[in-house]
Amino acid sequence: MTTTRPATIELETRSAREIVDITERVDALLAGARDGSCHLFLRHTTAGLMVLTGEEGVPEDIMDILQTLVPRRAYRHDSPEHVAAHFLSVHAPVQGGRLALGEFQRIVLMEFEGPRRREIELRLLTEQGGARL
Repeated sequence: MTTTRPATIELETRSAREIVDITERVDALLAGARDGSCHLFLRHTTAGLMVLTGEEGVPEDIMDILQTLVPRRAYRHDSPEHVAAHFLSVHAPVQGGRLALGEFQRIVLMEFEGPRRREIELRLLTEQGGARL
């Protein structure tokens, strides 16, 4: 039987477009947990969560690339910046009470319409008796 344990990460972004590395905050919440899976869900549609390399310049390059995917035109819903900001959640394995990411991988929040207050729901999924957040 699977057990889930919720936690919430709250943060404030400081600019319109920003990349915030949340890997250490997630690992701190997982400390002491058994192996399982960590699901992160952002409760907003104008920012996104991604797993990407923490190498210098790469997060900024990805931000620039994502912005070019949405053509400049008149949108029915909102502005091009708003349309470009709809992204997904992240699901990552947990081993030994830490995220089991690749050597250079980081979990980041990509802010597209800041500055704003953001909430990320974390759920640790483990076999019964294994979850301790």
